[in-house]
Amino acid sequence: MADVDDDLNDIKDILDSLRSRPPSPNEISSCPSCSRIKDESLPGYRCLRIGSSRGIYPSTCARCVFTSAVGEACVEQGILKCADFDTDNKPNHFIVWQVENDGSLVLPRWSNLLSSAGGSAYYLPDAISFEILTAPGKPSPFPDIPIWGPRLACPSKDDGVSFDKVQAWLKVCEERHSMCGRVSGAPNLPARVLDVRQLPVKLYEPHPGESKPYLCLSHCWGGSRPKCMTTSWTLETNRQEIVWNDLPATFQHAIDVTRRLGFDYLWIDSLCIIQDSETDWQHQSAEMIFIYENSHLTLCATASEDDTGGFYGDVPTERRPKEITVKGPDGTDYELLVRTDLSNRHLPLPWGVDHHENRRKYFPLLTRAWVFQERLLSRRLLHFTKEELLFECAELITCECHPGVGRYDYRPKHSEPLDKRVLSLSEAALKAPKKKPESLEEAANLEVNETPWGRAVECYTALSLSYPRDKLPALSGVAKQIQRRLRPDDEYLAGLWRSTLLPDLCWWSVGYKQAPQRWRGPSWSWVSIDGPIAMNKFRQRAKNDACSVVDASVLLAGPDAMGEVESGHVILSGTICAGRMKQGSHVDPKILRYPKSASVYDLLLAVNGDERLMFVDCRDYLYDGTVTVGQEIFCLRMGLYNDADEFCLILKRAGKVETSTINEPGCYERIGYMMGYSGDLDRWCEGKARSLIKII
Repeated sequence: MADVDDDLNDIKDILDSLRSRPPSPNEISSCPSCSRIKDESLPGYRCLRIGSSRGIYPSTCARCVFTSAVGEACVEQGILKCADFDTDNKPNHFIVWQVENDGSLVLPRWSNLLSSAGGSAYYLPDAISFEILTAPGKPSPFPDIPIWGPRLACPSKDDGVSFDKVQAWLKVCEERHSMCGRVSGAPNLPARVLDVRQLPVKLYEPHPGESKPYLCLSHCWGGSRPKCMTTSWTLETNRQEIVWNDLPATFQHAIDVTRRLGFDYLWIDSLCIIQDSETDWQHQSAEMIFIYENSHLTLCATASEDDTGGFYGDVPTERRPKEITVKGPDGTDYELLVRTDLSNRHLPLPWGVDHHENRRKYFPLLTRAWVFQERLLSRRLLHFTKEELLFECAELITCECHPGVGRYDYRPKHSEPLDKRVLSLSEAALKAPKKKPESLEEAANLEVNETPWGRAVECYTALSLSYPRDKLPALSGVAKQIQRRLRPDDEYLAGLWRSTLLPDLCWWSVGYKQAPQRWRGPSWSWVSIDGPIAMNKFRQRAKNDACSVVDASVLLAGPDAMGEVESGHVILSGTICAGRMKQGSHVDPKILRYPKSASVYDLLLAVNGDERLMFVDCRDYLYDGTVTVGQEIFCLRMGLYNDADEFCLILKRAGKVETSTINEPGCYERIGYMMGYSGDLDRWCEGKARSLIKII
């Protein structure tokens, strides 16, 4: 026990050498700005006016005075913007930092700053995030101001400082983080790994059950296909040796980091999967959950668009901190650095469509769909960006520029992101007592779409795939994890779940989407279209039991139960109404002659003289013959609500089936959806018999 305590003390000493201590409560208790816990006009924040004597009081603490001076210097140098002036012709500008309910700072003062330039501290949408750093080797007016490291972000090969910090992050995670899964003993090695113990590296195929720690690489392939890529022709050669110069920069750097961190084995997909073998690809893709889950650490080439980008490099000039000189509380001039635009420097909101263009520019790896599950399943991740190293695990997100071991200031508290913690946090949900649904209908009535799966699908579908056929395989690892932890008795059906099939069917496309060139899944699954979808709103079950699930099945294309499918159908029991698709009256009639500009929001469903707005799942449907204006289409009410709106599927006939009875289901394909009011739908369905509807 003493040895463990000594080790933890060593960790603390390492971290203390990499950070400085925050001010004591006594130092800030008497400051008007620091102690202003409640501000009714801007709850959750504290404000400090800069550039005006009205913002500084005699009892203002030295830190607030200094922060104001930094803000004023930044405005004068154009680092921060100031739009308005007050009556004294002084800049009307505020610095804001976020506080907890008890008034304590959410994060260290120097890295939790917002600059509001709109003439009011209460107009925060246009606020600029920034942080204050001490220049390397220069004195600091306060001991807790972080130091801008000599090689933050893209370490050179001879930089030991950055890797000392990585080792400290790993040690803390390994020994203190229960949510990251402490493992007794090494995991089994994947079917193939790179042996990097000495050069030249080679492809190693371990014995069954051989256990050793290993690392994984997460990277963008881009357009590059390296000579060393493993195929049926290069497999034997790679077993003997892989020529170093045939390895692209990202692979070389990943091998270098693996060895520097003291590991012997590395898994890289293009080298460890036989790329021209369909059988090997199907088998290995089904094992992704175990490959990334068992990896000790995943190395992420987060800033590289392809394998030639590598890990190492200089910080771009435009991304370097700006130098300022500010007089400190002791009257000394201090040389400081200020970094702005923090949301684009640290890990962004990871999975939603927000800031997608910024992710593409600064974090291209995070735009890739395969990386979604690689990041979500990995125990720990080390991101190499253009500016610094970022470390991520289930309990910690931190970076080189942060003085401590936890950093969340670039993740708004009100918008909890979906990251790899979502599955770890599910453990708590598993321990909570809950009533198991006794039927499909009862399960559909539960508010289960707010579980990690619904959110995962929404985030995943906003990301990019190079090969459309990978839509299901690239998410199969997450699906297996969800099934293992949350749905052990459930059945996966082409991206949906049997126990919640009715609400899962109530997805809709976001924006103008295209259909894939080859069939990928049944029309009732979101897998059938490209682009982001939403599926988390319609959960409230109607009292009239408008629709119920009778049967559902899929035919798998391979051994992976969560992988590609060849066909599938669902049979629902409900009331279906026939109508016609019409063009909205406010639309130029010639718009459909130019389908690329056609809007999915300009279509109406006409039933018995009533017209209601409807939406097609893909704009391609308007010009590829899937559906045409004037065609007979069908509305199936699903009996699931969001506020006053009831979700309805819009269907068209499939094949030549012309009739539908309770004993012979009519066969249809989904083409879109509609949100209607109950009164309208009751009137449309009046007198119509319930029937079976088969959707393929």
